[in-house]
Amino acid sequence: MINRLQHLLGEPAEAISFTDFYELEALGDMYIVALGTVLAIERQLDQGATPDWLEFHDVFGARHRLPARCVYRVTESTRTTRAAMRAFRMAIHDEATEDKVD
Repeated sequence: MINRLQHLLGEPAEAISFTDFYELEALGDMYIVALGTVLAIERQLDQGATPDWLEFHDVFGARHRLPARCVYRVTESTRTTRAAMRAFRMAIHDEATEDKVD
């Protein structure tokens, strides 16, 4: 909805960065969305009366409409956090390899 309002009001579209984004996980799928989109979705979900449906666009421009009750995770994904996660997984793998050798 927020994207439609921005379009109708002639506001410039949010710049897309493929290094920092948010993952919106819903039943059966995950959507990559921009900060503005996730903030609009969270405002809708935080309202006293949760809406039945959420409508939004992902960073690739695809329009999605899904039941609000199906959204169960919103996660920030930055280049730094992904690098830390890769280093953690590598350390776990190295530790498991060392355990096999012993």
